[in-house]
Amino acid sequence: MGRARFAVLGILIIIFQTLTLVSAEDPKCQPGFQSELLSFTVTRKNLRAGTRLGKVGFTDCTDRTRFLFNSDDSRFMVQTDGTLMVKRQVVLHDGHIEFFIHSWDSQGRKMTVPVMVVDHGHHHGNHHGNHHQNEEHQHRDHKHHNHQQHHSEVDSAKTTESAADPVVPVLHFPKSGEVLRRRKRVMCSPPFNVHENERGPYPLKVSQFRSGADKIKKIYYSITGPGADQEPVNVFTMDRLTGILYVTQPLDRESQDKYMFEAHAVAEGAGNAEEPMEMIVVNVIDQNDNKPIFSQEIFMGEVAENSPTGSDVITVTATDLDQQYHDNSDIRYRIMSQNPELPSDAFVINPLTGAISLNAAGLDREQYPKFTLEVEAADVMGKGLSAGATVILTVTDRIDNNNPDSQPSIATDPVILVLHFPKSSEGLRRRKREWAIPPISVAENERGPYPLKVSQIRSNEDKIKKIYYSITGPGADQEPVNLFTMDRLTGILYVTQPLDRESQAKYMFKAHAVAEGAGNAEEPMEIIVNVIDQNDNKPLFEKDTYLGEVAEASKIGSDVITVTAIDVDQQGHDNSDIRYRIMSQDPKLPSDSLFFVNPLTGAIRVNAGGLDREKYPKYTLEVQAADMTGEGLSTTTKVILTVTDSNDNAPVFTQPSYEGTVAENKVGAVVLTMSVTDGDEPHSPAWNAKFKIVDGDPGQIFSVNTGVNKHEGILTTVKGADFERSGKHTLMIAVENEVPFAISLPTATATVVVTVEDVNEAPFFDQVEKLVSKPEDLAIDSEVVRYTANDPDIARKQTVSYKLISDPAGWLTVKQETGVITVKSAMDRESHFVKDNKYTAIIGAYDNDEVPATGTGTLIIQLEDVNDNAPSIVEREFTVCNKEGAPQLLSVTDEDGPGFTAPYSVSLHGMTKANWTARMNNSRTGIILNMATELPRGVYTLILKVADNQGMEQDSTLTAEVCNCNGHEVKCSVVDEAGFPLPAILGILGGALLLLLLLLLLLMFARRGKGEQKVPLLQDDDIRDNIYYYDEEGGGEDDQDYDLSVLHHGLDNRPEVFRNDVVPNFMPALQYQYKPRPANPDEIGNFIDDNMKAADNDPTAPPYDSLLVFDYEGGGSDAGSLSSLNSSSSGDQDYNCLGEWGPRFKKLADMYGGGEDDDML
Repeated sequence: MGRARFAVLGILIIIFQTLTLVSAEDPKCQPGFQSELLSFTVTRKNLRAGTRLGKVGFTDCTDRTRFLFNSDDSRFMVQTDGTLMVKRQVVLHDGHIEFFIHSWDSQGRKMTVPVMVVDHGHHHGNHHGNHHQNEEHQHRDHKHHNHQQHHSEVDSAKTTESAADPVVPVLHFPKSGEVLRRRKRVMCSPPFNVHENERGPYPLKVSQFRSGADKIKKIYYSITGPGADQEPVNVFTMDRLTGILYVTQPLDRESQDKYMFEAHAVAEGAGNAEEPMEMIVVNVIDQNDNKPIFSQEIFMGEVAENSPTGSDVITVTATDLDQQYHDNSDIRYRIMSQNPELPSDAFVINPLTGAISLNAAGLDREQYPKFTLEVEAADVMGKGLSAGATVILTVTDRIDNNNPDSQPSIATDPVILVLHFPKSSEGLRRRKREWAIPPISVAENERGPYPLKVSQIRSNEDKIKKIYYSITGPGADQEPVNLFTMDRLTGILYVTQPLDRESQAKYMFKAHAVAEGAGNAEEPMEIIVNVIDQNDNKPLFEKDTYLGEVAEASKIGSDVITVTAIDVDQQGHDNSDIRYRIMSQDPKLPSDSLFFVNPLTGAIRVNAGGLDREKYPKYTLEVQAADMTGEGLSTTTKVILTVTDSNDNAPVFTQPSYEGTVAENKVGAVVLTMSVTDGDEPHSPAWNAKFKIVDGDPGQIFSVNTGVNKHEGILTTVKGADFERSGKHTLMIAVENEVPFAISLPTATATVVVTVEDVNEAPFFDQVEKLVSKPEDLAIDSEVVRYTANDPDIARKQTVSYKLISDPAGWLTVKQETGVITVKSAMDRESHFVKDNKYTAIIGAYDNDEVPATGTGTLIIQLEDVNDNAPSIVEREFTVCNKEGAPQLLSVTDEDGPGFTAPYSVSLHGMTKANWTARMNNSRTGIILNMATELPRGVYTLILKVADNQGMEQDSTLTAEVCNCNGHEVKCSVVDEAGFPLPAILGILGGALLLLLLLLLLLMFARRGKGEQKVPLLQDDDIRDNIYYYDEEGGGEDDQDYDLSVLHHGLDNRPEVFRNDVVPNFMPALQYQYKPRPANPDEIGNFIDDNMKAADNDPTAPPYDSLLVFDYEGGGSDAGSLSSLNSSSSGDQDYNCLGEWGPRFKKLADMYGGGEDDDML
C-alpha cells in the first residue's frame, strides 16, 4: 500500500513539472492585432483632418509589413503601414469616441479590434488608462496570456525593443537549502515607488529579480496578483528570462495608490527554483495632477444689512483628489472680485477654511441688495492648480450666522516595512551578497513631523543577541551630516528634515548591524534613497523685461520676439513642462489680441492687422509661464514692443526717360546717372533705393548700381557693346527700396536709350590658335597653311593684311595679302626654339584704317621628325691603363626622335682599328671600347664611326690618354715605373737644354747670312679687306671680289714648307684623320673642336702646334645690318668742325652741312 501511494505521488509530481514546463514555453505566433483594445490619447477635442493619432500594430505571421485596414467610422482612416489618421474633422463632444478597425491575415480571415480615442483633459472611465499622448496603449502580452496559469509574463525580445534602459536594482531571491520545502521568510522587499503620470517610454523598468540558482539552471520568472494576472491585468509584467519588472502604462494614484503581488522563479525541468517572494509592494507617488473642485459651482447665501464686522456669512468648500496632508492637496481660498465694488472689500475669506465673513459695516439692502463674489481655491498652499466658484449673497433684514467648524484630521505615522538582513549560515564569515535592496524613495518637501520614518533595518540575530544599528556615508556621518539617522536599538531609518531634489537627487549610504560584545552581526547593507520630485519651483523667465520691435505693416503670423522661461524641477516631467500665454496687452487698441504667443516655444507673433506707429507707437504685454502644462505654478514677465516705420512710399524717378552714349567695346564705362525721390524717412532701409534692369538687355551688357547717396542709379557697361550687332539699346529700369513694400505699391520704371558709337576694331582670326602638322624637312617656299582673319567693321569696308609678329627661328614668311604662310628657311625639330615638337609663331592681321588696328593669332606647327641627325659619342676624352686596361663604356646620343635612334652600330677607322676594339652593349645604346694591344704611354686620337638604325652615320673623334699602369685604377706618372734615378734624369734634361741653345744660335747666324727677302706666310697678293688710297677728292671705293677659297687651304698654299720638317722625334707616328665639313650648320662647332684636337696631336702638321685657318664665322651675329646706318636729313648736325681736319674733310663738311655750294645756288 505504501508503495502504491509513493508511485501515485511520483506521477503527480511528474505531471506538475510537465505542466510547468509547458506553461513556460513561448507561445507560437498568432495572426492578429497586437492588443485587444487600442487606445489613443489626444490633447484637444477638435481634431482636424490630417492629424496623426498613432500606429496600429498588426501581424499575419509572415514577412509582410504593410496591410489593408478598414475603419467602420469613415472619419478615420488607417494607412497600409498602420498609421491611424483623421480623414475628416472630428469633435469629441463626450471626451472620447469609439469605433472598430478591421484587417485580414494571409488566409483571408477577418480580424477586428476596438479603438478608443480619448481627450487627455476628459476623465473617461478608468482614469489610469488615459495617459498616453498620440501613443498606442498596448498590453503587450495580453494576447498570449494563459488563463490556466495565473502568472503574468512578458516576452523578453519584445520588451527589450520597446523599453528604455534605466539602471534598476537587482533583487535576489533568498537562498534556499530545500527546493520545494517551505521555510520561514527571512527577508521581504521594501516598497518600490513609481511616479504617477510618468511619461515613459513604456514599458518602463522598475526593478530586477534574480535567483541564486540561475548560474546552474535556466530560470523562468513571473509575477502573480492584482496588477499582474488579476485586475487590473498586465499593469505590471515581468520578463520571463531576465526577471526585469516593468510597468506598462502610466499609473494614477487617485485610482489606486498601491499594488501588491508575488514573484516566482521556476527552473527549467525542475519545478520552482525559489519560493514565491511575497510582499512586492509598489507605491504610486503622488503628483499634483488634480486641481481643487468646489462642492458647488454657485453658492447662495444671505447676509443681514445690520450685521457687525466679523460676522460669518457662508463657507465654501473645495476638495482635491491628490494625496491628503500633502502640498498637492493643501488648499487656500481667496476672493478674486466683488460686484458691486462698494463698499470696498466688504467681505473677507478665511484662506484655510473657506469661511466668508463680513469685513466692513454699513451694508444697505436698498442700495446694494445683492453681492456677487468670485472665489478661487488653489492647492500647493495657494500657489498651484486653481478652480473658481461664484458666491451670490443677498442682503436681508435679519442676521443669520452660519459658522460651521472644520477640524482637520491629524496625520498618523505611516506604516513602514521592515527590511531584514540576509540570514547567514556561517556566522560572521564574509560571503557573496545574494540580494540587494532597491532604492528607497522619499518625496521632497514632506511636511513631517520630523524626524520622519523611512524604513526599518532588522537582523535575524536580534533574537539571540542585542544588536545595535547605525548608518555611515554621505547624509549620515558625512556631509550633509545627520540628514538621515538610524535608531541604534530598533534600526528605524529617519529623515530629519525636508529634502530638496534640486539640491541633491540621490543619497547612498550603508547600514551596519553590530552585536553587543561580538563585533559585526551582519555585513554592511547599501541603502539608496531617491528624492522624488515635487512641483516646488515655479518657472523663471530669463529676463524681467523683454524689448522688441515690430513693423507697423507686419503680416499676420510674423515673428516678433521669443520669451524663454526655465523650471528647475525634474526635466521631462509635468513639473517642468511649461506653457506660455499672454495675460494682458496695453493698449488694447485697435484690438486686444494683436499678438499671440506659441504656448510651447514662447515665440510671440503678430495675430491681427492694424498696427499704426503714428497712433500707437508702443505695446506692453504681460506674458505668463506656467508649469504642469500650463496648469501649475506660474510667473510673469513684461514684453515691451516698439512699433517701427514701414515702407509705405515707393521711390519715383525724377524723369520718365533718359538717353546716353557709350563707345563700342568699352567695359566699365559710365553711361548715365538717374535720380529718384522717396517719401519715407531719409536714409532708412525704406528710403534707400536699389535699381535693376527689367527689360531690353538680353545679353547682360549693362548693369545699374546704387550711388553713395542711395538715391542715384549709375548705369555702366559690364561687357563691350557691339556696334555691328546693335547700334542702339532700349532699356527699362525699375527702382525699389532695400526692404519690401509694406503695402501694395506700384513699382516705378524709366526708359533708357543707349546709343553705341562705332570704333575701329582689330581683325580677328577664326581660330585664335591654329595647329598644323608638318615634317621638319619641309622644302623651302612650301606652303605651311593659310591663316586668315576677318574684319568686324563691316560698314567700313576695310582690307586685311598680314605680317609676322613673332618668328623666333626665322623659318617662316607670310604673304601680306593672302595670309599664306610658307617656309623661308629649313626647319629643325631638334632646335631649341621647338618645345615638345611644337614651333609657335604669332601672326598679325591689321586693317587699312588711318590708325590701323591689329589682331593676332597663334600658329602652332607640330614638326614631324625625320632622320636628319647622325648619332655621336658623348664622352670625348678618357684615361686608361696600358696593361689590362678597363673597358670604356661610351654613351651614344642622337637628337632625332624615336624610330631614328637606337639600335646603334659602331666601327673603327685607320690606326684606331689596329690598336682598339669597339662593340655595342646589349641594349645597343652604348659602346664598349677596349685596348687591343698594349700601347706605350701617350695621348692617342681615336676615330669611331657611329650609325643609327636608319644607317645615318658620323665620325666621332676621341682622345685617349694611355698611362703606364695596370688594371682599372688609372695612375699616370712623369716617368715610367722602371725609370731612371733622379741624377740621370737631370743630366738628360741639361744636355737637351744645351743642345737647344746651340740650335738657336745656329739659326740666328743663318738668318743674318741670308740677304734675300723671304716670302711672308701670307702672300702679298692675298686679297682681303685692304684699305685703298685715292688722291682725288670725293673718290669712292672700288667693289672688290674676295677669293674665299684661300681660307680653306690654310698653309697649303706654301708648298715649300714640308710637314716632316717639324715632326718631333719623341712622338709615335700615328695616322690622324680630319673630319669633312658637315652639311648641318649645328654640327660646325663639333667639327671645329674635333679637327683642332686632331691638329694639335698630329705631329705631321707643319709647323708644329700652329693654328689652322677655317672659314666658319659662327651661327649668327648680335650686330645689326649696316643698312640701318643712313644719313640724317634733319639738318641739326653741325659738320663745320670737319673743316679743321684739312681740305678733304672741309669739302665733306660743305656737302652735308651746307656751305659755299649752298651759297652759290
